[in-house]
Amino acid sequence: MSASLDSSTAASADRFRRLLEEQRADAVQQREEALAECATSVPDPVAQRRSADLQRTIEEIDAALARIDDGSYGHCTGCGAAIPEERLELRPFARTCVACTPAA
Repeated sequence: MSASLDSSTAASADRFRRLLEEQRADAVQQREEALAECATSVPDPVAQRRSADLQRTIEEIDAALARIDDGSYGHCTGCGAAIPEERLELRPFARTCVACTPAA
């Protein structure tokens, strides 16, 4: 049985906060580069799409940071079950467990 964030300590929440903040900084930098690329060339649909995707990622990270602040981080927004810590390590801004994740 895997450990969930629900049973972890404040140190674990701090570790995920640091991971999310690092990923956010990286996404912001990549988005700025994509926006600069859009500004210096003919409208580039690939750079525009990359910028939009990165903006969504930043929003998902911000929502995860807010869930840490309100104490709901690590719980599925679909069913309320604890999200396994292994999933959060792979995708720290995950809002749902695997079962509640919509098929792509």
